[in-house]
Amino acid sequence: MNQKYSNVLALELALYEIHDAGYDPIQKIIDFWEKHDLISIQRTIDLLLKNHTDINYMNEIYVVSHKQVFTADLFRLLVAYFMAHTNPIQIDNIDIYDADTSQVSLQEITMTKRIHDLFDRIAE
Repeated sequence: MNQKYSNVLALELALYEIHDAGYDPIQKIIDFWEKHDLISIQRTIDLLLKNHTDINYMNEIYVVSHKQVFTADLFRLLVAYFMAHTNPIQIDNIDIYDADTSQVSLQEITMTKRIHDLFDRIAE
């Protein structure tokens, strides 16, 4: 298959898989948050949005693969949230607290809260 169409196919499959027997949007949500933390999500989105002048870097297979996998994972997450919100599915019981990625994300949130509070005090 042509490389430029593989990403499109991955996004299409993410939308079609909701019709598979046993599709579980809650598990898709858990899978995403166990795989990605907030810092890696932020960095990958930054990579996707940057207009790199170094074409060699942007064409490296690991960069292209990472962008494609992340984009498919993110779309799969959005579809899962959509399915959970448009069907009678409870998402209150999603437990990702013990995941390593959750711990990294919680540490990042704690650090940004301290920085926010510091600037809040300076502004007063």
